[in-house]
Amino acid sequence: MQAAVAIPILLAALALAAFAVSGVALWQAVQLGGAVGVYMSIAFAVVAALVALAWALLHVKLLKPLAALKRELLMQSQIRVDRPLAVDRGHLLNGLPTAVDKILGTLRAARGETQEAVDAATRRAEEQKSRLEAILLDLSEGVIVCNLEHRILLYNQAAARILNARDTLGLARSLFGVLTREPVLLTLELLLQRSEDAAGDEARSTAESTLDSTTRRFVCASVDLATLLQARLSLVREPSGRASGYVLTFADVGAELENVAQRDALLREVAMEWRRPLASLRAAAEMLAGELEAGERRVFQDIVGKEIGTLDRSFADVAQRYERLATGQWPLADIYSLDLFRAVRRHLADADGIQVTPVGVPVWIHADSHSLVLALEHLIRAVARHTAKAAFDIGAVVRGEYVYVEVVWDGAPLASAIIEAWLAEPLKGTIGNRTVHQIVERHGSELWSQALPEGRTCLRLPLRKTEQPRVPERLDRVAPMPELYDFDLFAPSTEAIRDTPLHKLNLVVFDTETTGLRPNEGDELISVGAVRVVNGRILTGETFERLINPSRVIPASTTRIHGITTEMVRDKPPAHVILPQFKSFIGDSVLVAYNAAFDMKFLENGAEQAGVKFDNPVLDALLLSMYLQPDVSDFSLTATAERLGVEVIRRHTAIGDAMTTAAIFVKLLDLLKARGIETLGQAARISSRMMEQRRQQAQLT
Repeated sequence: MQAAVAIPILLAALALAAFAVSGVALWQAVQLGGAVGVYMSIAFAVVAALVALAWALLHVKLLKPLAALKRELLMQSQIRVDRPLAVDRGHLLNGLPTAVDKILGTLRAARGETQEAVDAATRRAEEQKSRLEAILLDLSEGVIVCNLEHRILLYNQAAARILNARDTLGLARSLFGVLTREPVLLTLELLLQRSEDAAGDEARSTAESTLDSTTRRFVCASVDLATLLQARLSLVREPSGRASGYVLTFADVGAELENVAQRDALLREVAMEWRRPLASLRAAAEMLAGELEAGERRVFQDIVGKEIGTLDRSFADVAQRYERLATGQWPLADIYSLDLFRAVRRHLADADGIQVTPVGVPVWIHADSHSLVLALEHLIRAVARHTAKAAFDIGAVVRGEYVYVEVVWDGAPLASAIIEAWLAEPLKGTIGNRTVHQIVERHGSELWSQALPEGRTCLRLPLRKTEQPRVPERLDRVAPMPELYDFDLFAPSTEAIRDTPLHKLNLVVFDTETTGLRPNEGDELISVGAVRVVNGRILTGETFERLINPSRVIPASTTRIHGITTEMVRDKPPAHVILPQFKSFIGDSVLVAYNAAFDMKFLENGAEQAGVKFDNPVLDALLLSMYLQPDVSDFSLTATAERLGVEVIRRHTAIGDAMTTAAIFVKLLDLLKARGIETLGQAARISSRMMEQRRQQAQLT
């Protein structure tokens, strides 16, 4: 390369010298008036022209091909590009490109052998996984695996079906985009605390400790409260024993609980409706037991017959309605009382400064831990406000088949009317904002205040006792087929977002189609397509694709490009409906687009009316391509894809261009790393610099 540069420089110097000599000779010839000087100047001019021509040919035939060869070698050494060298024909490099291409072919073959070995190992692992998946396809439970930051690492088809959350369920996304937050956090808190305390806890046996520190059942709901779930949470542990995440398995119990509610309503109806005829029968029976005249006896006999008929019809109706209901129970689980009381103590101390001291011997009870903790916190706060007390004891006392949960303080008993008022208050954080009374009722219990010796008082809540926690069976099967997973996400992301490595980013690569190219002159969105990229992997199963009604005619000139007609979008939702869905799909991901400024302008134009804000970090694959390949002139999406060996699919469709851009960006990640660009902040600075250069070039032209 140095020789190739030196040759044209030398030729250029000779040409300049020849021009200088010929100029001097011509000046002398004019001064002397001699013909020799004229001939000499002409000769030197011809030589200079020939040298300049030779320099131009060498620049075109030698220097530029060498530069192209260098660029190709650098790129193919950093990423795999399965195509011949892109060097223009007619060069003076003789067999050099061919020889280099053979060397690259050998390199590609070596890479191919390595890849074949990796593929063979991958196939063996996939075969084993497929055998398990084939057995597990019929499981109907939803499964979601999360890290301790509640980012989703795995979910299965059953989870997507049960939650019906196509746009919000995805890898690296927050679990709380699909499930209610409080029940999961409380259950995880109890498990983690129990896990830390299990070794020194002498109150429980080894079997009990194993059960409580690894798995816990609870009730939660989808984030829109449309689906009620009975869930089980288990910790995921590293070889060191440290918890690194958790597994949620769940099933929809909404229909079951609806049946429970209907049965409760049916029982209440029976209790109310049968009271009158039973009272009439009792009165008639008492009268018939006495001495009556024949006429009076017939009257009371008629009353008895009428009321018996009423009861008979009512009974038949109730029996028929009851048989139509599936049997089931409110989903409760075995809970260690100390875990509940510790949770109450932590929450009240942090939020209210109320001191709660667990006392007595811990026992196992059967309850819904989430709603019960909220109810106890609510009641203790209410007592604290009413009595101005800030210190309470909480414990559990076994009496027969029940465990009496007691909240104790110094003072007099409370009036029943006060307790009833507290019971009627709804609890924020419970499913459906249930009242304390409903929670107590669901546990088959009641609440009262009772005086204790030495001037103390307690609130007493009887709950069912668990004699011996049942260790769950270890099934020789695992959860339903993992459709999508990325266990690298178990590592916590403690870095600031700008310092996050590019390969570790949760990305959404998107593209738009529009009615035209002028967002400030009335052109509108007609399509949005996106695909998620997590840990450098394109998740083709997690895509977003929508057509949008722009409320205007789509010009034929743009239809010829993307193929979308006015008729195709006539019945589609407008942008203010689609953009919130797109924002939900994006979440807090980093956005990537090709010529991102264009697409972002259209999103921002519709964001205000849609009530959303697209303030996510943005990377532009076009600007990064320009930085990495400064000698290239064609930066169209198709040309960039061809240079990087990326297949272009469904060109000029939003989802197709998004997929192509995602494949380009994954290739760019390796090229950026080779140039020392490894974090989001570094890539953003490069993009800003390239944007400024483009702006300056536009001003010059």
